Amino acid sequence: MGATSSPVVLHEGYEPGAVGRIVELHGRYYAGAWGAGAPFEVLIAREVGEFLDGYDPAHDLLVTAHLGEAMVGSLVMVGRTERPGWAQMRFVIVDPACHRRGAGKAMLRRGLSWSREHGFSGIFLWTVDNLPASRAMYEKAGFTVVECCPDDRYTVPRDCLRMELPL
Repeated sequence: MGATSSPVVLHEGYEPGAVGRIVELHGRYYAGAWGAGAPFEVLIAREVGEFLDGYDPAHDLLVTAHLGEAMVGSLVMVGRTERPGWAQMRFVIVDPACHRRGAGKAMLRRGLSWSREHGFSGIFLWTVDNLPASRAMYEKAGFTVVECCPDDRYTVPRDCLRMELPL
């Protein structure tokens, strides 16, 4: 990665290249983790594009993690959801080459603090089962699994987990 001694720096809001990099990080990670293919990457591209098309910094948060000049992670908080008063966490990813550098924890802390600052009563997220490091990070922050359902949108069938954290 070339920036091994650089501290993680968080940026908030859209910046050029963010859409492509967030989609690339997801596409590469999930292709390696469980063989996801083009349909998954297209789905993520569509969903990231839809988020940014309606992005409003007064109601939503986009956080990217950087090591040196490289964007190595992302986290989104969607403030307008189907559950009034609750924010949704989405697009949480860290480049595997940068794991254990604190990027995921730093973005998660920022998402939680942003949600509290904006008066949300809770946060929910969807993740897939069989991602133990992600699930452990969420559970350590206080999230609990409240729903599990099969999902085949990700090229290969997965069990999706809805996790919630009342604030």
